[in-house]
Amino acid sequence: MSSGSRTKGSKRDADKAQDGLAPVTLQARALMQRDQAAERAAVVPQPSPTPNPAPMALFEAWRSTLMQARSGGALLDALIDPKEAPQLVPMLPIEDLHGYIRRIGLLDCTELLPMISGDQLRGMLDVEIWDGDQMDIDRLDPWLRALMASGQETLGRRILDLDDEVLNWTVRRFARALVIEDPDSYDPPDLDHILTPDGRLCIIFPEGGERDLPIKLFLDWLMRSHPVFTVDLLIHSSAALDTNLQEQAYRWRSGRMADRGYVDYYEALGIYTAPKAAAPIQGEGVASHHWMVEVADPDARLTAAIAALDAPSRERLAEHLGYTANTALSADRADLLDEDAVRATMLRLRAGLVLGLDALAGTPGVPATDGQVLVTRGPTHVFRVGYARTLDAAKPLRLNAIRRLLRLDDDPVGALDSETWRAWGEALLARHPAHPEGRPLRASELPFAEAWATALAKLATIAGEARPAEIGLGAWLGTGIIRAVLGDPGFAPVTSKQVVDAHRALFDEGAIRPEARAAADAWWIEQGGDAATLALLLEGLREQMGKLKPETLDPRFAPWLRVEDA
Repeated sequence: MSSGSRTKGSKRDADKAQDGLAPVTLQARALMQRDQAAERAAVVPQPSPTPNPAPMALFEAWRSTLMQARSGGALLDALIDPKEAPQLVPMLPIEDLHGYIRRIGLLDCTELLPMISGDQLRGMLDVEIWDGDQMDIDRLDPWLRALMASGQETLGRRILDLDDEVLNWTVRRFARALVIEDPDSYDPPDLDHILTPDGRLCIIFPEGGERDLPIKLFLDWLMRSHPVFTVDLLIHSSAALDTNLQEQAYRWRSGRMADRGYVDYYEALGIYTAPKAAAPIQGEGVASHHWMVEVADPDARLTAAIAALDAPSRERLAEHLGYTANTALSADRADLLDEDAVRATMLRLRAGLVLGLDALAGTPGVPATDGQVLVTRGPTHVFRVGYARTLDAAKPLRLNAIRRLLRLDDDPVGALDSETWRAWGEALLARHPAHPEGRPLRASELPFAEAWATALAKLATIAGEARPAEIGLGAWLGTGIIRAVLGDPGFAPVTSKQVVDAHRALFDEGAIRPEARAAADAWWIEQGGDAATLALLLEGLREQMGKLKPETLDPRFAPWLRVEDA
């Protein structure tokens, strides 16, 4: 029983009826088709009717009140109190409605759920009940309980709004049908069960308990209104293969998710590459304000840019921004129920948009200009321009040749043997280059990040392949500086006596001696180094050695100090 079986089968019946009625008048044919449609409706449940939409001006005024609600209770009242609520609620974009329900609490939405449309329910369950490419009954349970609390009629109609594959899979989770050949001699199983009124079917509930109650109420409601369909549903769901139902349901779900911007992972990855053209990705349907709220940072540039737009432009931007956000979430393979993962993607999207506006509209930003750039270029293009700036900042460190030099066994930055070096290395080599604090890079930090990437790459290049893999960059190159100051160039470990001599030659009251700096500088230039990288090495040596007296210097607490007899 596929999603088309409730519609395509009826269409085939009508086609066959027309083929056999060629001599009949058009009026008679229309009457017969009407009768056939009524006959089918008595057997097959029809989709829940969607009320005619309310005027758009009324919808926008109502939606503005939703944005101002300060609590879940106030939001629920704003949703359901207007007399036009049954017409207004089905007009909400899926992301907005889903966000409202999560804010209110699903089990507190018993008065709201009867008003939602089948498309809205399917869209929300596309997010809620899937774990990867598999439906998860534990994720569906709260929805069944909430629908049950909304009333048996709502429960029945909302379950019938599901794709046929999801409907069959759900029924199969809780109930199985056994065909009874001889009702007079039938001995039912020792399980929770009921018999159909004609005694030809035994419906068993293998798990039993309260968890089955929503499906029991649904089957009771359905049997009273559409007994033939109910029997067909039970028999088909009992015989169906889980793998087939899951596969077909996933195809329907994937198509709907793609329409909302949750495109295939590999296709979505393009959002994290530099743009080649300025064409925006177009969204479809009523603009969702959900992602606009998530991305716009109060008292910041994006908020001012959005506020500067007229209402039609703001709606168009919201539509495009929703598509962009969904594409980024697909590229990150973010579980939409994982609030931390979703928030990380939204913060990245926000930062990329601001960086893109810096590049395309200049800084400091002018709200009217920023708004027009967002609308005319599209948020996807603006984000990709901004994100490309973070990739460019980290690029010197992300070259494959440099990555090989930094790797130590399974540690991609094992050669970075300074806490600060390692923090910057991990942040800039992450899938999404970031600040060591774990947040996206700001415009003012890009030069600093690029300087770190360049310096660390330079240190790795100078150490080169001659450095043993088990020795870090600081220990290898720091040893080279110590030997250069002692007048004995090389990278071999020093003796205990040389440690004392090196300390006296390098430091005076914890500061680098000018003559030691000059010797180190001359040697470092020979190696191909520059002032920035030498400063990192000398600061590392000073931190580890300069604060101690020569006689108390313990190599165990100075990781860069390689002593041959230590």
